[in-house]
Amino acid sequence: MPTGHAVVFPRAFAAELEEIPIPSPGPGQILVKAEYSCISAGTERKRYMNVYADSGVPQRPFPVRPGYASVGTIVSCGPEVEAYQPGERVLTMANHASHYVRTVGADAIDRLPPETPSDQASLGVLAQVALAGVRRAPPELGEAALVAGQGVVGQMAVQFLKAAGCMPVIATDVADSRLEHSRTSGADLTLRADCDDVYAEVMAATNGNGVERVYDATPVPAALPTSLRVAATRGIIVMLGGPMGKAELNLYADFFRRDLTLMGVFQPLTPTVPTPQTPWTQQRHRHLYLTMLASGAVDAAHLITHAAPPDQATEIYAMLAAGGEDSLGVLFDWR
Repeated sequence: MPTGHAVVFPRAFAAELEEIPIPSPGPGQILVKAEYSCISAGTERKRYMNVYADSGVPQRPFPVRPGYASVGTIVSCGPEVEAYQPGERVLTMANHASHYVRTVGADAIDRLPPETPSDQASLGVLAQVALAGVRRAPPELGEAALVAGQGVVGQMAVQFLKAAGCMPVIATDVADSRLEHSRTSGADLTLRADCDDVYAEVMAATNGNGVERVYDATPVPAALPTSLRVAATRGIIVMLGGPMGKAELNLYADFFRRDLTLMGVFQPLTPTVPTPQTPWTQQRHRHLYLTMLASGAVDAAHLITHAAPPDQATEIYAMLAAGGEDSLGVLFDWR
């Protein structure tokens, strides 16, 4: 039987490449050969480090196969598959593996426009996370917005807010290298969250009003007090970075008296079936990203900082656990 490979976490702080049999597609299934798979530095880093162990959130026991964003080419189709053909490129939410089977109608399968680069398309699920946050509190044309945290999700949020007509769009982070990328993403103002007087700079950039929308894409609870302070009266703060832990807030002065709204966005709760009340599904968000990418309305080339062969999984996850070395988009190259 032909074999391929998949990334596995056998235990905490361990990543390996294991040999797997290449499956055959059954009825209604397609077999995909991966080109690129994108590491979700937030989710996968936490799982690799077993950060969720004390969170109260149930987790599957080790060993774990990480990953949920892969672009590849359809190799073969099983019986009863009519919507797809061998040779088509697709974005799926498969684990990091050289080959995998997807079931049509049950699994996420998004056909790539011909002009779309495969490596940039593999960031589509992270773009979906950013879109879920922006969609949760849609900004209006001309409103000021701030994105705290300039990982891939934050960088995508900056681009979507610019496309929505926000002005200014302000980006904050603790890394100069990420803020440099933020300027390429279109941020009008970039601020070091640990050095600049973020509150004073935001007030100066917004005529003393603050920002109508704050999208907090950091994993750090300590960022929340600043997010509250820079928000305009009746502004909205959206938490989409999955921070773990506690934050100390001045609720009366910085929250209650200014009539703010604080909301969390857990992207998997975005519906997969459209309704008149919730027309924007996970699939529609991914399709929007791929369409904007193909048209040039958004760009992700500058967000890919690492494209490593899968046999370097041990080194890649150790690098992410140690702080990331100024990484943004980190891909496995399966070609």
